[in-house]
Amino acid sequence: QNPLNSSQEHHSRKNEEEVRAFIQAVKEYTGAEKVDIIGHSMGVTLARKAIQGGDGFDPYAGGGHYNLGAPLTDAVDTFVGIAGANQGLASCALTGDLLPTSNRQTGLHPQSKFLEELNAQPGFEGDHVYSIWSQSDQIVGVGLAQYTSPIPGQDGQKVYTTYGHMGSRDLSVQTQLEMVEEHKVR
Repeated sequence: QNPLNSSQEHHSRKNEEEVRAFIQAVKEYTGAEKVDIIGHSMGVTLARKAIQGGDGFDPYAGGGHYNLGAPLTDAVDTFVGIAGANQGLASCALTGDLLPTSNRQTGLHPQSKFLEELNAQPGFEGDHVYSIWSQSDQIVGVGLAQYTSPIPGQDGQKVYTTYGHMGSRDLSVQTQLEMVEEHKVR
């Protein structure tokens, strides 16, 4: 995706349905009983909703109300969310409904209805749920005096002090493998 269009991205019906279809296709193609999912940035919250399923709303592109289907929780062994804005982005509080990414309905606004509903039911992401994030993340940062990347109900997390938004993904490969293969956080 074009980074110049990032302010136009949100938890749209199209994005959620694509992520959900991909999860189901990987499971079907591999024949695996369960899959492992690693998401980064907005991909964390998109994947969480794709797994959670249920009702959704898309205020843009005539999306309206829709239903993603039953939860995919039983199909996921390990879920790893890297640098996700699970509690919203502090910067989105400044722009609010002016941009799709920061809107209060399906965006990353700290008071987003989407995030409120997503976080109301912890532990649905899979058998093992982890987050990886950095205290130096220049995108996610801190919101309302707390870090916003931990996933409610997670089994563990790895917190870095110096990695940025991309570094927490690119420089944590060993940690990602340990979470997926050994279900451990070191």
